[in-house]
Amino acid sequence: MSQASVEIVREFFIINNFFVLKKEDLLFVKNTLFTRGESGGKFILPGTEISSNVGNAVVKPISWHTMKFTPGVLSKFPEIFDFLKKPCLEESRKYFKGEDFQKILVIPSLPASEALKEESIRIMKERGIDRLITFSSVISGLIEKIESRHVYLSSVNEVLRVLKFYGFFTEEEQNLPF
Repeated sequence: MSQASVEIVREFFIINNFFVLKKEDLLFVKNTLFTRGESGGKFILPGTEISSNVGNAVVKPISWHTMKFTPGVLSKFPEIFDFLKKPCLEESRKYFKGEDFQKILVIPSLPASEALKEESIRIMKERGIDRLITFSSVISGLIEKIESRHVYLSSVNEVLRVLKFYGFFTEEEQNLPF
């Protein structure tokens, strides 16, 4: 697991006002402003809707950036779902002290074919995934929230701030789904 990818996802949740605990390649996130019952039914969450759809969650970033998560990939690499096994879920329950939590996977992308995309989503839901976020949503969500004239303590956010300050991200690029 790429620690850089985990840090990007961590910063995404922090900048969206979540408390975040990192344990190895998992993130435990808590949104204290979340109102129960507020959550919508979307499986694939855009970065802009994270705060209104997630209260507590265990988040697993998968940084295989050159892969699309096709049904074949999901079948060939069952370790993607290891964080859903009993020992990990018990640890998650302890962290959230009995409160409900979602299981979120952060992946590079889904297949372009609608049929393969739907099959991948079906497999993830069957395995216990509640929500899916793509890295492109995470990165664009971070870029959108970064202010070019603000100094950040996080090296991830500071790099994005410098790039934004020097015009590497235009307003139009920030709205593209990559």
